[in-house]
Amino acid sequence: MKIPNFKLQISNKYQISNLIKRIKGNKKLSIFLAVFTFLVLVGLIGIVLPALAVVNQAKSVEKKARETKKVLATKDLTLIKNKLLETSAEVEKLNKKYHRLILLKFLPGLHNYYFDGQRAISAAKAGVDAGKIVTEAIEPYQDFLGFKEASESSQLTSGAKTTEERINFLVESFQGIKPRLDEIEKELDTIKQNVELIRAERYPENFRGQKLREKIVKGKENLAEINDFIKEGRPLIEQIDWLLGKNEPRHYLFLFQNDGELRPTGGFWTAYGILKVDNGKITPLISEDIYALDARFDSTIPVPRPIKKYHKKVYYWHLRDMNLSPDFKKSVEEFTQHYKTIKGNRQFDAVIAIDTQVLVDILKVLGRIGVPGWGNFSPEPDDRCWGCPQVVYHLELLADKPVATTRANRKGFLAPLMHSIIANALGSPKEQVASLTNVVFENLKSKHVLVYFPDETLEGAAESLKIAGRIDSFEGDYFHLNDANFAGAKSNLFITQEVKQDFKFGKDNQVTKKVTVAYKNSAPASDCNLERGGLCLNGLYRNWFRFYVPAGSKLIKMTGSEVEPVIYEELGKTVFEGFYGNKYPLYPQSGTRVSIEYELPPRINKKGLKMLIQKQPGTKAPQYEVLVNGQSKKKFALTTDRTLVIGP
Repeated sequence: MKIPNFKLQISNKYQISNLIKRIKGNKKLSIFLAVFTFLVLVGLIGIVLPALAVVNQAKSVEKKARETKKVLATKDLTLIKNKLLETSAEVEKLNKKYHRLILLKFLPGLHNYYFDGQRAISAAKAGVDAGKIVTEAIEPYQDFLGFKEASESSQLTSGAKTTEERINFLVESFQGIKPRLDEIEKELDTIKQNVELIRAERYPENFRGQKLREKIVKGKENLAEINDFIKEGRPLIEQIDWLLGKNEPRHYLFLFQNDGELRPTGGFWTAYGILKVDNGKITPLISEDIYALDARFDSTIPVPRPIKKYHKKVYYWHLRDMNLSPDFKKSVEEFTQHYKTIKGNRQFDAVIAIDTQVLVDILKVLGRIGVPGWGNFSPEPDDRCWGCPQVVYHLELLADKPVATTRANRKGFLAPLMHSIIANALGSPKEQVASLTNVVFENLKSKHVLVYFPDETLEGAAESLKIAGRIDSFEGDYFHLNDANFAGAKSNLFITQEVKQDFKFGKDNQVTKKVTVAYKNSAPASDCNLERGGLCLNGLYRNWFRFYVPAGSKLIKMTGSEVEPVIYEELGKTVFEGFYGNKYPLYPQSGTRVSIEYELPPRINKKGLKMLIQKQPGTKAPQYEVLVNGQSKKKFALTTDRTLVIGP
């Protein structure tokens, strides 16, 4: 229908009256206006008004979700359950109001957004349902998991429980979680299936000041990680009775990684111990200096290239130096194949490596503890090591200070210390249980605790939970900085790192990067004269450093290394290796820098480039800054592995 050329000029009531008469007299115009009015009313009633109602209700859901998230920090299970119920009710209201937008389903260009909305609501419902299942499953064991008790009749905290009763409760309690795993997985599958169909590229990069597309991508990644965490970690949950030695005693090899002397897996392997776990009861069997183990090993294995090239006066490959790979599994398997050849060595079911940060964090909760034969340990700052924790100084004093008399097994503190810590933890007041639970989870997350299982199923579960210290495969940009202290002093107690990564996007999105690492040692030098009996904590720092980057990356330039860069492929990555410390060591109360410039392989050059940064175990929290073409985009402390999205 051809629309008549009709100009409206309205200035008073007479013109309005005249306009109405003219419309009535023009049949085509009357039909057009009637149809137009009808469409406006349909749009208003069928789309606009329902859409406004949906927006308002979505805000209510978001508010409840924020409240629920906030309540999680209170560790009050009753309050959490109530907030989940409230959120569920708001989601159901949103679902009903959303059905009124069904007209969008039939409109080209808008139907995809309509279906995305349905998927988001379905995912939200499944998420709330999963939350309900989890809270019901953990309720009987909430004290061990760090939640406030719902009533005074809690099995764990009603009355004074003995350590043995607590252990027995722990062994039995996890059995109750197993039957609910299928239900939890079902809800997580629903979330995953719905969210995977939401395509982030349909949405603008920025909307009302929010990075909308990046949020969608990150949200999908987080949900996928949670789904994998539950599914892949299930073997560990289902084998909790096996791990606690319910049917048969288990033996755990503990490796103490001295992070003051940083090595590729988190620290120098200075001591080891064997703990037996029998129906939850822990008994130390062996605790020994790693040098005593090496004496029985009596290695004649020639040292690998890095030790021969960068270490001093080391001619054979000892057990204590076998953690050269940054991949914990690779290093432990190298160690254990030789450990098993030593006659009389006790075999084990798993390996657990810990560093000093674990001890410090636990003692911050428990307070000072005594270990018979070894003294008292506390987390308080000690002026003798410029503010390092007393437990760290005392351990270094026991292990390394020259003394006039000989003490057998100077580093045999590990098993007695761990036994005392565990005994104090199990016998601690209920108010401390939540904090101890958080300490364990945080140290696993930040790689101060690493685990290895010879059993492939359990090892696979540990890898999926990101507690196995593996170098991950990753589609996109990848970065891992690995340092090794080949000086002997414990200078890493005082050294900090600042890492800057500057991305430059060229033609066809070709990406080059410049990575600069600033090392700073803030403490004065120790008295490292052994004849005077000094405790050498802070001395000259000699560093073998490696950058692990995507396979196929091309090095343009390296600075700060005394040797020519060594380039090779390892663990599915390209490695750029360097060293400083013979000619130009890092001195106490000084700093140094190393940098690399390199080109990323073409296969990963694109907008919205994803990058995984993997933290080296044993490091505290290196400071990172990400720049794009010289402009700062993100600053953060690397406390755990982190995934970022980088754009030009």
